[in-house]
Amino acid sequence: MHRRDVYFYLGLLSFAASVTCWALGYFLASAIIGVIAFSTSSFSVKNGKGNLGIWECAIVSIGFGYTISPQNYAMPVAMLLLGLMPALRLIFFKSLGYTGRMYMEVGSYVTGLALFIGSGVYYHFNWIQWTFPGICFLFGLLLTAIFTMGSLDVKRRVSNFLGIRTGGKAPDFNLQDQDGNNTTLSEYKGKRHVLLIFVRGDWCPTCHIMLRTYERNKNKFAEKNIQLLAIGPDPVGVNKAMMERLDLDYKVLSDDKGEAAKAFGMLFQSNNPDTKFQEGIPLPAAFLIDVNGVIAYTSNPKKPGEMLMPETIFPVVEKLKAA
Repeated sequence: MHRRDVYFYLGLLSFAASVTCWALGYFLASAIIGVIAFSTSSFSVKNGKGNLGIWECAIVSIGFGYTISPQNYAMPVAMLLLGLMPALRLIFFKSLGYTGRMYMEVGSYVTGLALFIGSGVYYHFNWIQWTFPGICFLFGLLLTAIFTMGSLDVKRRVSNFLGIRTGGKAPDFNLQDQDGNNTTLSEYKGKRHVLLIFVRGDWCPTCHIMLRTYERNKNKFAEKNIQLLAIGPDPVGVNKAMMERLDLDYKVLSDDKGEAAKAFGMLFQSNNPDTKFQEGIPLPAAFLIDVNGVIAYTSNPKKPGEMLMPETIFPVVEKLKAA
């Protein structure tokens, strides 16, 4: 069983157990298990396949709010706003990217928190009803701060971004794939076109969506003699686990020193305190490199939603095929 399945089914089973305990009158046990269901469902948003994790998180959030306070309808809405807060940007990523409407996460969190506090005061919550949703809202506050600071950081970095241009020669690299085998860009020269996909790392939920999007379109690219290669800052072991979890059938290369990202103009120093990315974090971007090693297409880092629309690359691919 993949880790995404563990989160998904653990969330559902915990939710069922929480409802059962509540029905039997074990309200403390129901609240504790409800927090477990809520947290694991939130993880399934990141690791789930397709939109299943988002639907599950919505259902668990509403159910948790109802079991905590069945006499009012504000709590299910409050928990839904909190539960979907990390997923809102994923849902609308094509149009919003990383930096569009940055008030969205904050607005969702503040509205949910206001409904929670208002419900508690109006319905005279007991300590169980205050404590366990409160734990979820404290965790949500941390996530909201992380998302908001990350979006501001990316917006500042790409505001004057130029990067590598189309028409130039693509710089070569020598990186290890998920199995530890060396892969170079030059080995495909004269044989296949290459589509490079730079991702920010396994920690990035939108990168997961992007990788799965290209996975769904890999046959279309294969028909045009295009080799898919993803490049990220994580080590080989992390990439291998991510590939298995996301069911990817193309190579994910480890650029843990940032050499390839720097060569393509994708690397930027971040304020992220996570020291494992000391060399910096790459901007998300896609590069289509033709069989002669010339860059034929680049996505716009200022509009990362483009990367979730491989169909924008297909017209360029047709021109390559004709040439």
